[in-house]
Amino acid sequence: MRIARVCGIEFRVSPFFLLFLLAYASVGLLRETLLVFWVVLLHELAHVAAAACFGIRTERVELLPFGGVASFSEPLVASPAREAIIAVCGPAHNFAFAYLAAVLERSGFVSSSLARFLVETNIAIGLFNLLPGIPLDGGRILRAALVPTLGTVGASRLASAVGRVLGLCILMAGGIMAYAGHCNVLLPVLGGFLVFAASREARAVSWVRVRDTLRKKREFLAAGTMSVNLLAVHEKACLKDVVRHFVPGKLNVVLVFDTELVIRTLACELDVLKAMSEHGPDALAATIAR
Repeated sequence: MRIARVCGIEFRVSPFFLLFLLAYASVGLLRETLLVFWVVLLHELAHVAAAACFGIRTERVELLPFGGVASFSEPLVASPAREAIIAVCGPAHNFAFAYLAAVLERSGFVSSSLARFLVETNIAIGLFNLLPGIPLDGGRILRAALVPTLGTVGASRLASAVGRVLGLCILMAGGIMAYAGHCNVLLPVLGGFLVFAASREARAVSWVRVRDTLRKKREFLAAGTMSVNLLAVHEKACLKDVVRHFVPGKLNVVLVFDTELVIRTLACELDVLKAMSEHGPDALAATIAR
């Protein structure tokens, strides 16, 4: 649900977050509800500020339980180090906020009950977001660490799978607690949110590489030069295996060889993606030359 548009950024609230807030408000915790909303918003604005430092424009922010998802003008996976830095800024902000609340409480500027709630909420949000599964910040840090080994798509799929597993574990924990007579509305909401959001990101993985390629095309045409990652590929290699060796941030160029080590064709990554679109990911590299 869209709630506002500020400085060109569209702010939305997930239905899961609305359920979370309603659960708080329904038991008479209206003040706490507003504070949680504010803490989550500041967490996401920390990501927005970090992205702006790299010259990346934020297009949309969707608030979710214990965090949010920001959509940027370019895919962050193009630079794993940059994605990791932007991701870690969210939890870092929460821990700094918790420390500030404790300092203000000791100085007498805020009440003990308010400070305790802010400290506990920020620490909980910060730690939860460091869990290694997409869409959480820890999942994005994990993906950034795996990109050099598994490639953009492989790392994204693994981090999304971890996110789904974490969500299912939280749902199971909620079910076990309910069976034992300790009903906790928060756990099913969080578990459902993780499974839903991780599955959504997994479905969007195929578009990550396309967006990255189009971005590199624009940058190359604007700058006139770009670093190249050169790959030697046998004509019987599967296209899905070829793209796993693509390097984000570089223009990937493929040399297709036959069994006599004669070059069949020279192609850029856009040609490879077109071949995958036309013939499927299991098609052979020889189809690029046709």
